[in-house]
Amino acid sequence: MSGPRPASEPSLVQDTVYRRARRDVVSNLHALDDRLSRRHSTRARILFEAASPMSFVVLRSLYQRLANDGRLELWFTAKGEVWRPKDLYKTFGITENVISPRKAAWMKVDAFANTDFWDMTWLHRRTRRIHLFHGVAGKYNLDTPLDLAPTIAAFDCLMFVNTDRRDRYVNAGLVAPDGPQAALVGYPKVDCLVDGSLDRHAIARALGLNPGVPTVIYAPTWSPYASLNTAGEELIDRLAAEGLQVLVKLHDRSYDRGQRGAGGIDWSARLARYASHPQVRVVREPDGCPYLAAADAMVSDHSSIAFEYMLLDRPVVIIDCPGLIRHAAISTDKVERLRASATLADGAATAAAAVVRSLREPGVLSAARQRTAADLFYRPGTATDRAVALLYELIGLPAPADAASSIQPKHAPLAGQASWHFPSPYQF
Repeated sequence: MSGPRPASEPSLVQDTVYRRARRDVVSNLHALDDRLSRRHSTRARILFEAASPMSFVVLRSLYQRLANDGRLELWFTAKGEVWRPKDLYKTFGITENVISPRKAAWMKVDAFANTDFWDMTWLHRRTRRIHLFHGVAGKYNLDTPLDLAPTIAAFDCLMFVNTDRRDRYVNAGLVAPDGPQAALVGYPKVDCLVDGSLDRHAIARALGLNPGVPTVIYAPTWSPYASLNTAGEELIDRLAAEGLQVLVKLHDRSYDRGQRGAGGIDWSARLARYASHPQVRVVREPDGCPYLAAADAMVSDHSSIAFEYMLLDRPVVIIDCPGLIRHAAISTDKVERLRASATLADGAATAAAAVVRSLREPGVLSAARQRTAADLFYRPGTATDRAVALLYELIGLPAPADAASSIQPKHAPLAGQASWHFPSPYQF
């Protein structure tokens, strides 16, 4: 059986006289459009597209690096039925240059950065298309999405989080092995977990947490088949009953009351009963990293955030959700990898008990967690540097001297575990 066709070899099905002539005409029109656009614009335009607030978090560190470059003009759009562009970006304090997908489709930009192959605006004018992956959990066949081959082929650059996914795309013939289309960058979103920029104690104080009491974060994925719908409230109550402080961090799509997102449940209303609870904090900010930094242990089901938490090498408990694995088309190897690095529970009661045990012995499974984090996140702490440098290269601008990270470690490293001594019966 022959290997994948080289990217430079034309498809015999599509390489017809008509298609070649059509490509030539379109290419000439794009070239004319490029020349006219350069005459009327002195700044390079970058268009960011998010499908949800959490997906913009993946792009945010790039945006922050580019925002002060006077040679650039930054624009923003959002594709999807749940979040309107102006509402989505207002969350991040962005109110200017926010446009609808319809307007974005015909706008002339030098680069387009997005994080979702499914919810994306098709731009009709030539640009540099850049994709940042929005997770490592292996859902919806994203590790090898052969059905998305035509969409992937339209991108000039895919910024891969790790070697594993990059190799899978190359071996499947989805990207050429050389050049920026298969760039090994890392995951800019999690740089803050390891670069010393987060102050764990300040985050805990802002949340009103007691530094003498262990904190556990419950961060399930979104799906009517996820643990939130089957055991979420019972789990929160049981963790609090153990005397633990509980951070509840839902995926933002869990607040979409549609059947696909939350199974028709209004989780904003359901979780409102914890508003005055002395031990429970329901956090709604899109970026979960500060809350990961503040937590001593995590409970999840199957979500990228569980893998991200392993960069801190703290205990993870996973609630078994067979329906989620089946309906979200999660790759078998990612399921096995997560479970090999965490404690598996079959429901709320066993998960709460596992959290208590893990806080007593946080070093259990430490080696597995560290291996998983090393395999799934390429050179964490410096991914934004590579992503920004590559973006400047793609648009043909020299990177400014201050484009490289100026962050110096300001706080103690976040990675590591605390060993808690529990007085019976777990009174703190």
